[in-house]
Amino acid sequence: MPAAAATGTPVYAYLTFHVRNVRLAAFCEAAADLLTASEKDKGRLKMDLHREMPWVRAISNDEFSLFMMAQAWASAPDLEAHTRAKHSLDFNRTVMQGKMLVTEPSVSIFGEPLSPTQLAELGAQAFAGRAAAEIEAVVESSQPAAASPSALPSLPPLAASGKPPLPMDSTMRSSRSSSMSRTGSSVLQNSGAIALHR
Repeated sequence: MPAAAATGTPVYAYLTFHVRNVRLAAFCEAAADLLTASEKDKGRLKMDLHREMPWVRAISNDEFSLFMMAQAWASAPDLEAHTRAKHSLDFNRTVMQGKMLVTEPSVSIFGEPLSPTQLAELGAQAFAGRAAAEIEAVVESSQPAAASPSALPSLPPLAASGKPPLPMDSTMRSSRSSSMSRTGSSVLQNSGAIALHR
């Protein structure tokens, strides 16, 4: 998730309004008052209101019309000050009390437009993050789960000497183990690693 905009960094707000067609005249009057009053707001770079055009997949219908307000502000504090300004509060109250909308407006706040270089960097970061997460998942899935004490194998009984017997694998139990032992012993003897006493 992106970090909050730093002070002095431009921010862009986009608001959608689904305006009841029977209340369209009242909404237009309230919006015009807001646009006029907001011209004096500190840090306002742009504030436009757009109405959806008719097209094949239009959201607007016989019941309501879709409007989008696009705002640009010099900084996040400037936008916040605008939202607390009397003319903004008056607009909000007029629209809500006048039941002008079929649903609450949506508000989205964005940073500055991204350049092709910034998009490439963002894509590379996302790719690296996904790759790291996939590697971590593989590593975690390959590690054995911690065994519970009851799942541990029992220890072999102690021999008469008080020491546990040496483990014997299947090669030591086979008929070939004696020849392998003899071969292994002669190799070790020839290398000087052990000396056989006769």
